[in-house]
Amino acid sequence: MKIKFIRLRDFRNISFAEISLEADSVWIYGKNAQGKTNLLEAIGLLTALRSFRASKPSAMISKDKESSDILVCLEHETLGETEIQITLAQKKKVFLDGNELKSLGEFIGKFPALAMSSEDIRLIRGTPEIRRRDIDMFISGVDSNYFKSLCDYHAALIQRNALLRTPRADRFQFAAFEKRMAASAVEISELRHKWLEALAQRAGSIYSKLAGQNSEPAEMRFRSNADFKSEDDFLNMLDSDRTADIERGYTLRGPHRDDIIVHIDSKDAKSYASEGQQRSAVIALKLAQFAIFKENSGIEPVILCDDILGELDPGRRAAFWECIPSLAQIIATSTSPAPSESRGRHWTSIGADSGTFAKL
Repeated sequence: MKIKFIRLRDFRNISFAEISLEADSVWIYGKNAQGKTNLLEAIGLLTALRSFRASKPSAMISKDKESSDILVCLEHETLGETEIQITLAQKKKVFLDGNELKSLGEFIGKFPALAMSSEDIRLIRGTPEIRRRDIDMFISGVDSNYFKSLCDYHAALIQRNALLRTPRADRFQFAAFEKRMAASAVEISELRHKWLEALAQRAGSIYSKLAGQNSEPAEMRFRSNADFKSEDDFLNMLDSDRTADIERGYTLRGPHRDDIIVHIDSKDAKSYASEGQQRSAVIALKLAQFAIFKENSGIEPVILCDDILGELDPGRRAAFWECIPSLAQIIATSTSPAPSESRGRHWTSIGADSGTFAKL
């Protein structure tokens, strides 16, 4: 997949911009706070209509504006030249070649543009919620059944939590929502195990390349919050937890509390890994997601790199370029000019200044 052109209106600090991206390697260059990351954020919405910066949709709309529009023209492996319009307002809307899509399931994962940013370090240092969100976006993109189950589970979870805070709610009221949760929870758990196993294998191999031949091994492990194998197991767990959950006012156990732990040299990377090891691990995780997207869809994702290379030493930077597929389109941002050690890539440079963009 190759992005050819993007037009933005009222997106963060970008009031209006038309930017040609018709090159395999695009370098967006400028000082901080000029709109570089905002541009990548807009492109990144193509994957799952969610920001890699964990922002609410309203935060992406320019101040004092009611909506924002993103228009992207791209070349797609199966659809050919395609035009996508995303409107951000009280309700998101997506148009494919002028036709409005009726559900997110028709869109998610069809146009992968995967972002890597300096904030990805939170996948090691941050909360379980951050790691779950990243993994949920990834699996939703490669498996539409997962996205549906995840939506169903969280809709029922919200209703159960509301009941937990409702005086004198009876078990029959809980039953309707808990049955929906159980059916979705089993599929979420099975698919997480499946895709995280594939992701862990690929990420470990990439980490070895980034860190060098004599590097320590890296592993990713899935940590389930609850032990259940069937819908009945899950329902029995909710039944036994209900009194305590009522006291807390929320559901303590379930897929919404799972976590993913990264180990380097058999030690928890969050507590024991160096800065370079942690950053190599998150880059390996992102590049593994890229590879799995391509293997399962036949679509070569666009790689979005938001100012990540300056945080790697020269050896890891060189290895990074060796791990990037030569045919993938890369759109990168930096406060520095395009690098030289980029595996023969010839960069098209675009300057960013106060929300405007111009070819250099």
